[in-house]
Amino acid sequence: MTTPTNPTASVDEGIHAVLSSAKEKAIDRLEEWEDCVRRHPSKAILAAVAAGVLLHRLPVRSILVANVRLVSALAPPALLAYGAAKLCEILQKKGRGHRESASLNRPIDPGI
Repeated sequence: MTTPTNPTASVDEGIHAVLSSAKEKAIDRLEEWEDCVRRHPSKAILAAVAAGVLLHRLPVRSILVANVRLVSALAPPALLAYGAAKLCEILQKKGRGHRESASLNRPIDPGI
């Protein structure tokens, strides 16, 4: 995963960079699989049949329910962390704004 090199980048920009990187990698992987299927169609068919048989034998419903429970358990802490990061970002921007306005309003020292 790549992170933005700019230390003052916002949380949204960081998340966007990570998601766009993941999307590019997924597209590249999909293209590789498509090329492999075009080169070896018989192996692709056998792999698809094997995957179908495996999915038919697995308890897919209980796996999906477990995943939904896991996501619902992890969503509140993730949202809290995202909100805290955004709050820190907003407070830092306000702090920088106050420092800049204070330096602009400071009287010029004639002794310098």
